[in-house]
Amino acid sequence: MHLDSQADSDLTDHRAQRVVRRLAGRYLFVLVAVALLVVVDQAIVQPMLVHVNAFAPAINVAGRQRMLSQRLTKAALALGAADRQVDREARLDEFQTSLAQWTAEHDALVRGDATLGIRAIRTASLDAEWQRIDPHYSAMVDAGREIVESDGASTRAAAGSPTAVLVEHESQYLPTMDRIVKLMEGEADRAVFRLRAFALAIAILVVGLLIGLGWLVVWPATRTIRTQVDELESQVALRTAELATALASLQREVAEREAAELKTQRLAAQLTHAARVTTMGHLTAGLAHELNQPLAAITNYANACEVMLDQIPHSGPWERFRDVVVNTKRSALRAGQIVRRMRNFVRPNATVPAPVGLNSLVREIIELCRTEIAAARVDVQLELAPEELDVPADAIQIQQVLVNLVQNSLQSMHAMASPVRMITIRVSSSEESARIDVLDTGPGFPATDAEFAFAPFHSTKQDGLGIGLSICRSIVENHRGKIWTESPPGRGAQVTFTLPLAATHARLSRNQPDRLCC
Repeated sequence: MHLDSQADSDLTDHRAQRVVRRLAGRYLFVLVAVALLVVVDQAIVQPMLVHVNAFAPAINVAGRQRMLSQRLTKAALALGAADRQVDREARLDEFQTSLAQWTAEHDALVRGDATLGIRAIRTASLDAEWQRIDPHYSAMVDAGREIVESDGASTRAAAGSPTAVLVEHESQYLPTMDRIVKLMEGEADRAVFRLRAFALAIAILVVGLLIGLGWLVVWPATRTIRTQVDELESQVALRTAELATALASLQREVAEREAAELKTQRLAAQLTHAARVTTMGHLTAGLAHELNQPLAAITNYANACEVMLDQIPHSGPWERFRDVVVNTKRSALRAGQIVRRMRNFVRPNATVPAPVGLNSLVREIIELCRTEIAAARVDVQLELAPEELDVPADAIQIQQVLVNLVQNSLQSMHAMASPVRMITIRVSSSEESARIDVLDTGPGFPATDAEFAFAPFHSTKQDGLGIGLSICRSIVENHRGKIWTESPPGRGAQVTFTLPLAATHARLSRNQPDRLCC
């Protein structure tokens, strides 16, 4: 069976090679014929085209000779009629110019002139006409030269005068020149006809060669390729049928193996996630337990200091000291709330949003950061909304965002020598969301991708961790808001974030019931 298949394959290859050689010979014949046509075009058609192009300037000059001869005669008559010396000199100059141009173009038509771009056209009929016109031309030239040599003194139109001779021979010169022009035009038409005939013949031969190429080469090649393709398809079908059973068994084995691997991967992922959640829960609980005790102690000490300060008469220094103690207590309580929020991350229940007034929240943040703002010698400008904007949110997390942004602005302006140091916090609203802008007069963000500023562990400060803006973005997006950076005109940086208002938040909550955060 194998030997029979090999013999059939060898016979098929031999037939294919024989067909290829025959088609290659036909293709070579067509290629040589096309090359010969190109040679014929360059050797015959192109010179004919150059010859046809030479007729146009010669015909134009021959037609202009009639006009020049008439101008020459009119100039001679006008010279004879001029009485004043000035007029005679002007007419004589005009006559000399016309005579020189007329004779130069006549010589160019007879002998050719490369300067004027005229090639002499020689045929038997044209030569006969040139011989017929030559006596009249010579007589007119002699009469013109006599008029020039006599300075126009012998230009009276008397019998036998140069002007009379010029007028007499000019009447014979004009019809002969008309016949010469018509003969040139006829010769040009015949040359164009011959050129078109040769071009048509070459085009017909090219079309015939293309048809022959399609009939003798393309069609047999297509038929041979179709036969080879049919044989190849039959062999492929046979091999495909032989591989079908093996492929089916392999598919079953692969499907079973993939199902087992997928099950193992899911189980491993569940175990890894469970271990990660357990570890995070233990870490968070331990941190919360360890941090709550010193925070509670700080709060108790601050309460004790506040009680003792209440027993002292209020005065300037003691009042400022009491404000410091109150701010310390607030910061400790806020830190405790942040620790509790961290512990809630691993709890099954979600944080419940509550209405938060953004104007009040911004005022509280400025009050908490007043000591750092005063130490950095920075002015704060608040542009709050005309009415209180309530948004459903976790107040501590939004405060954390604002504190991070304010501290970033303070740190960016810390090493600046500019006397203008200002932070502007603007609160505004649209139809569906509230907007908070934090602007400063610092160096601004580098000219890179705006999204790169929120990348984790990316920081422009030497001692920064690069997680502040990343945490801010996570908090804002968990509240269904957006945060971005802008480059306002001039110097400085701007960070803007939006939060949905109550109606928008309720609609988003209905549309996304699977969200766990506020």
